Amino acid sequence: MSTFKDGDHAVLTCHDRTKIVQIRKGRICRYRDSIFEISSVSSWTSLLCSYVYKYNPIFIDKNKIFLDHLIDQRDGSYFELKDKYLCNIDTNQAKKFIQTEDISSDNAGQDNRDLCDDGSVNQTLQHEEIEQLKSEGVSGQLIISQLVSKSATFEKKTAFSQQKYLNKKKKKYILIYRAWKPSIRLLCQAYTHDLQKILYLRRDTLAMLLSLSNISNGSNVAIVESCQGIILASVIQRCAGGNGFIFNLTPAGEKNSTSPCCDFMDFSNEYTTNVYTIPIENVGDLNTIERANQAKPIEKPTNEKTLQALERRQRRLDGLQLFEKTKLNSLIIASKYDSLSILQHLIDYLALSSHFVIYSQTVQNLLECYQFLKKRGGNIHVEIADSWLREYQILDERTHPFIRMSGASGYLLSGMIVQS
Repeated sequence: MSTFKDGDHAVLTCHDRTKIVQIRKGRICRYRDSIFEISSVSSWTSLLCSYVYKYNPIFIDKNKIFLDHLIDQRDGSYFELKDKYLCNIDTNQAKKFIQTEDISSDNAGQDNRDLCDDGSVNQTLQHEEIEQLKSEGVSGQLIISQLVSKSATFEKKTAFSQQKYLNKKKKKYILIYRAWKPSIRLLCQAYTHDLQKILYLRRDTLAMLLSLSNISNGSNVAIVESCQGIILASVIQRCAGGNGFIFNLTPAGEKNSTSPCCDFMDFSNEYTTNVYTIPIENVGDLNTIERANQAKPIEKPTNEKTLQALERRQRRLDGLQLFEKTKLNSLIIASKYDSLSILQHLIDYLALSSHFVIYSQTVQNLLECYQFLKKRGGNIHVEIADSWLREYQILDERTHPFIRMSGASGYLLSGMIVQS
């Protein structure tokens, strides 16, 4: 099983919360943000007056967490938050803390009609006392036991209310995290509570999109997306560094709109050597390539930034030239911009028997594309579809759909190119 290294990304899950983080060791750094690595004790002693040991913590809810202890730990390990650090714990012990306890109806009240919210009268354990217990290293299980024993109304509540109370306190005081290597499913889960960033694209719709696009190892794929790169990352993972090419078409050739999820996945160079990010506005403009090739290159770059800029520029030019010579096997559009104009601009680059998929939050945008395709001809199996996924809570006498679910995840227009 793989382990986490310094600089890797990880997905932390705790109860129903999911957070994407980057694991970074502490660095010894100067007050002016000049970073140095000091390995020996003598060097640290000599610079004690000028340097401080600085960590890079993260915040999950209201908890400040340092991630140093995740390094060299296995994928899927459990950790307990103790004094701002994640400490590795046994799997069986973690599952025992997390599991839901059954409440006997004999020890519960008949209903909640006599309960009254009197604040401190109902709960005699004060906030200061709880903070004192936490500072002394008392476990979350013991804190919950103290809260239950000092609650004047707990035994009067119904069994369901007692269970709800315990679950709420567990989420607050029993902080058991599980660290995972990033995957597409976990990235979709992390964006569940912030779906507008990925255009409300649910994991079931993403799976349907990849299936309809017919992508496999060796496919030539063009992608136009505004979903934080989650579609691009899915395609890179599915192609797995094959012989085909992946063209990421973005405004001005910038990676900002598609880099987050690709960075989270920590792809190796083997997976990304065939990925080209090129400006969509330059596609089909051969004069741009000719003018760029005629420009005099800088023989001696003045600094590292200039060298990197030249490498990115040359990479874009190579991608443009390659795109003009390549017939695409798949085209995926999931953009916040006008899908019809993008489709009109790129459809002639598709080879026969190739597939195209267009995602949109509203069906009206896809109807315009549908009418264009029918009028143009040369395509079959043109369909508009949507997927439906609902997650259920399965408990005794409490089986119902989860309330905080996305009710809609957009629509997909798909089809295949044939000879007119």
